[in-house]
Amino acid sequence: MITLTAAALGISAGQTRSAAAIALIAALTGITFALAAITSPGPVSILAFVYAVLGYNGGLMLFVLGLYANTRLRRMTTRVSH
Repeated sequence: MITLTAAALGISAGQTRSAAAIALIAALTGITFALAAITSPGPVSILAFVYAVLGYNGGLMLFVLGLYANTRLRRMTTRVSH
């Protein structure tokens, strides 16, 4: 569930097309994990943070690949002549 949520954040951040928004969400993910680790009474799994980072980066990559595929498909449809 952490990975899917982080991937959704990555796709949403990519849709803003703002480098500041992408960096801010990445920083807030790390800050949130750090605050949760500080305030947690028990041990904290670093693996959950790794999954969140991988999910966020995966979401960004999926968004960029979608943009690339969209551009390629648009070029293919405009080249067809009747």
